[in-house]
Amino acid sequence: MGSSLSSIPDVNQEDAKKFSHFPAQDIHEWSISFKKHFPRGYITVGELEAMFKRLFPFGSPKKFSSRLFQTINISQSNQVDFHEFLIAFSILIKGSSFEKLRWMFRFYDEDNDGVISKKEMITIAQGIIDMTSNTLDVHVDVHKTVDELFTILENESGFLTFDDFKELSIRKEDSFKALVMFMD
Repeated sequence: MGSSLSSIPDVNQEDAKKFSHFPAQDIHEWSISFKKHFPRGYITVGELEAMFKRLFPFGSPKKFSSRLFQTINISQSNQVDFHEFLIAFSILIKGSSFEKLRWMFRFYDEDNDGVISKKEMITIAQGIIDMTSNTLDVHVDVHKTVDELFTILENESGFLTFDDFKELSIRKEDSFKALVMFMD
């Protein structure tokens, strides 16, 4: 079989090029595993929540899983297929710092209006804390931390642009990382 992309079931040449930083054999194995765990060929928000419940048994992954699902489900079909899953995985595992930051901005921009409101940041960050705090013994005062982040930028509008979000990741790295998963 070798590393011939054409011999990998359900992974076409175009998909393999998009994810060329992954070896073809890895994509093949992940595809098989995905189909084994999700025989219908897609994952639902409930299945994603169940996965995170197994990872964080003492937390509540409902809010986090729902938002993660919405962010991954770029086709807005209410089903995440292997290709959507691979795109998110690609960005979060192998993406550049900029790509990860851009993805996290989309994750926090719940209403997809191009800015993150204080309310959105609090809601999403609280979802992360609700899921992880009892399992990982994480204690973060979300409201206080978000207020501090907005104050640092002297942001009185109550909204963060991507440039603001990027600046926070640099200027307040520790506070920022406390509210953001998937960052280096």
